Amino acid sequence: MSQDAAVPPAPGVPRVVLIIGGLQRGGAERVISDMANYWCQKGWQITLATWSGPQVEDFYALDSRVERLWLETSAPDSTINRLASFWRGVRRCRQILRRHRPTAVVSFIDISNILTLIASWRLPHRVIVSVRTNPLRTSTVSLPWRVLRRLTYPRADDIVAQTAGVAEWMAQEWRVDSTVVPNAVRDLPQLTSVREDLVVAIGRLAPVKGFDLLLRAFARIADEHDKWRLVIIGAGPEFERLTELRDSLDVAERVAILEPVDDVESWLARAGLVVQPSRYEGFPNVVLEAMGMGAAVVAADCAWGPGDMIEDGVNGRLVPVDNVNALASVMQELIKHPEVRVSLGAEAEKVRQKFAQSVVMAQWERLLCSHVNEQHGTA
Repeated sequence: MSQDAAVPPAPGVPRVVLIIGGLQRGGAERVISDMANYWCQKGWQITLATWSGPQVEDFYALDSRVERLWLETSAPDSTINRLASFWRGVRRCRQILRRHRPTAVVSFIDISNILTLIASWRLPHRVIVSVRTNPLRTSTVSLPWRVLRRLTYPRADDIVAQTAGVAEWMAQEWRVDSTVVPNAVRDLPQLTSVREDLVVAIGRLAPVKGFDLLLRAFARIADEHDKWRLVIIGAGPEFERLTELRDSLDVAERVAILEPVDDVESWLARAGLVVQPSRYEGFPNVVLEAMGMGAAVVAADCAWGPGDMIEDGVNGRLVPVDNVNALASVMQELIKHPEVRVSLGAEAEKVRQKFAQSVVMAQWERLLCSHVNEQHGTA
C-alpha cells in the first residue's frame, strides 16, 4: 500500500496505528506483529509504522491487510544530523497521524514511545505506550532520552507494563500510573514428541541471558548424567565466549550452540528440561511458550517476568539469579525424577488458557477506547 494514501475506515471500524523501532527478530517486535495480525483478522484497520526504513528487512510476517509504513529515522554520526533525522521522523509521524485520524496509537519501547508522544502532541487520538524491558536494569537509554521520558510519559493516555513489578517500580521512580498487560502465548501446535534426555535453552547470546551460568551448571552434573545433552539456540555477541567456555569446561561433546531455528516448538516438545537462566527479563516469551508446550521449565527468579508465570514447584521451578549451585541442584533433582517433570509440564500447559491471545488482546482493547469495546463486543 502507498506510504501516503490513507484509506478512510468504514463507519464504526476502529483504526489503530502501531509504532516500534523496527521489525527485526525480537520479543517486542513479535508481539506487536501478532497484535497487528489479530486486529486485522477482526476487521479493524491497522497501520504498522517503524522508525527504521524499508532497507531494514522485516523478520515477522504481517497480514496483507496491514498498512506498512516507514518513518526512516536513521542515526547519522554527528549529533546535529542525528537530531535532524529524529525531527524529520517526528514530522513524518505527525503527518501520518493527522491524515489517518486513528482511534488510538500504540507504541513499544522507550525511544519509540518518546517520539510517538511528541508527534501526537495535541492530536485527538489516544496514545498508549508500552515498556517492554526491565526499566531498572536497562542501560540502553541515555541521559537526554531519560529526561525526555520523564517529560513525555505523563502525557500518555495509558502506559502498559508487562508485570506488576514493573508497574510498581514505575509508580515509585517515574511517578506514573500504568496498566499491566502480559504477553500472550501464541497459537502453539499440539505436538506429541517423546521427551528426550535434553536440556534446551533459547535466547539471544548476550550476558543478560545467563547462558554462561547454564554451561557451568550443566558441567557440574554432566558426569553423573552422561546421557543428557544441552542445546543452546540463539545468536549474538557472546557466541565465541560461550563456545570457549563450553570447551574449557570439557563438555563440548555434550553441548551444542545452534543458530536460531524456525521449528522452535519441536525443540520445546522434545526437551526434557527447558532452562532460562536470565539475569533480568521483561516478560520472556521463551518461558511462556515452553510452558505452553508442556515442558518442565527452570527459570531464574529475576526481576521481572518468570515469577508472574511460574509458581515454584507447581508448574515449574524458580532458582535464585546468578546462582550456579542452585541451578545445578534443581536441574539434577528434576533429571533424577522424571515423574516430577511430567507433573510440572502438565500444570505448565495451562498457560495456554491463562495467557491466551483472546484474553490478552481483550485487555489491550479495553485501553484503546470505550466505544471500540462496545461496538465490537469486547468484554
